[in-house]
Amino acid sequence: MRALFAGLLLPLFAAAAPPQVDWHFPMGAQRGTDLNATIGGKHNWPLQGWCEHDGVQFTATEKKGTFAVTVGKDVTPGPYLIRFHDANGTAPPRVFFVGKGPDITEAEPNNEMLEPQSIALPAVVHGQFAKAGDVDSFAFKMKAGQTLVAAMDAYTAGVSMDALMLLRDARGVKLAFNHDAHSLDPRLTWKCPKDGTYVLQMACFKFPANSTSSFGGGTGLTYRVTLTNGPYLRHAWPAAISGGESLIALRGCNLVNDTVHARAQENDTELVLPIEAINGPLRLPVTGRPETVEREPNDSNATANAFGPVNISGRIDRPGDVDRFAFDAKKGQRYRFDLDSFKLGFLLDAELAIEDNTRKVLVTNDDANKLRDPLLNWTAPTDGRHCVRVRSLLNKGGDEYFYRLRIFQPEPSFYGTVEAPQFAVNAGVTNEVKVTVNYLDGYKGKLTVAAAVLPKGVTAEPVTVEKKGSATLKLIAALDAPSHNGPLQLTLQPEGDTDPQLATVALTSSGVNNGVPQGFPEYIIPQTDHLWLTVLPPKPPEKKDPKKADK
Repeated sequence: MRALFAGLLLPLFAAAAPPQVDWHFPMGAQRGTDLNATIGGKHNWPLQGWCEHDGVQFTATEKKGTFAVTVGKDVTPGPYLIRFHDANGTAPPRVFFVGKGPDITEAEPNNEMLEPQSIALPAVVHGQFAKAGDVDSFAFKMKAGQTLVAAMDAYTAGVSMDALMLLRDARGVKLAFNHDAHSLDPRLTWKCPKDGTYVLQMACFKFPANSTSSFGGGTGLTYRVTLTNGPYLRHAWPAAISGGESLIALRGCNLVNDTVHARAQENDTELVLPIEAINGPLRLPVTGRPETVEREPNDSNATANAFGPVNISGRIDRPGDVDRFAFDAKKGQRYRFDLDSFKLGFLLDAELAIEDNTRKVLVTNDDANKLRDPLLNWTAPTDGRHCVRVRSLLNKGGDEYFYRLRIFQPEPSFYGTVEAPQFAVNAGVTNEVKVTVNYLDGYKGKLTVAAAVLPKGVTAEPVTVEKKGSATLKLIAALDAPSHNGPLQLTLQPEGDTDPQLATVALTSSGVNNGVPQGFPEYIIPQTDHLWLTVLPPKPPEKKDPKKADK
């Protein structure tokens, strides 16, 4: 996990080293359950645990490195950030999954295909590749016609490994294999041809890679695998709702229902809809903009779907498939074409292109902003009909090549970031937090940075963002400020009645030199506005050097 947040920890002062937490196990729990979880790293005991959802509670036990965890039955399944902290500060945030279960803990020995651990489906398996060369094998029964889904959470949750999956029948014959489905995490889908017992085997390589080609292992190489022959949700069609009521088509495996009615209320930004699937619920963004779906055939300029500014849910259905969307451009008008696929956990390595009415390509983009999804900013050179083209650079297609394309005319906007997910301040000391503001599309409004809520004894006067796009917020801790550990949020407030925005910190590995162009920065929680503030005791006075005093 250390690589996930490398370079982000920049405490301003610390009386002693804050705790270091390199791993936690298991990586999650079924809602409505109690369990014990262990952590590894360098730290004093006891530590305190915090989760961004109040329904998940961590309580230190008498046994060093062990927490009693309680997950409320009403906690919405999904990933949540957690922290472990003490009086000296906090470890960087980690990911804890709340699921529908049931949970199963891996039990060794299960290395051999002929001696697997037997489990019943559905299940969420929590395991670890404990030593070099470790292979984990699980046996389960399937019936003809059922579709198996095996989906791992590891690298996308900050664990530094590159895992693989191999499915065999009872004789050892290879039936299916997957390596990288969601970033470096494998996800395997397979339709069972006949009743029987089947074995799923998993192993991993260390990441970043080294000179060996052998399977890796180590205490911190933990994983979570969802295994089911029942309902499994992949995405919605369309992938968002514009407002009001919509009929949403569901895409996945073994689904009981393939549609769901969604109704957005005023001021909703997201709908969370219960779905009968082990990985539900369905989270639908509410955009307030037109949402539609791709309609085939649309391969050619003549058959292109005609749209104005709109959000489109589409899919490259097969190798060689090309999707085109036509729009009437106005000379001098600026447009933005923003496509997500890898970001959503799908496989499309997409290229965007703008064509004129003669199919002449005017501009293209593959990867943007150090990510693997494309984005195009384009100003129309002439009036007339144009097409945006979507295709696979690798000439691939299928169910896992889903994308969401946003076509709009950009308006001035902004966002703010900080470099570190946590900060510390000593009582009696003034320290600084730098906020970097990015202005988009000509934004020129005045912005003020402030701390939303501060603990007793700590103050911070709001500051105006400088024209160059930065602001330095001074955290002033009184000499009698009590010790404190807790969330910190920084706001960017525009002039007028506009709602403020929260500054965020990136939680990615884009800086890791892994030998892969632009790395693999697609994490399940890519950023957070939950920063952290530790208030430390006053710094002890410096001891005077007697030799200097004599002078």
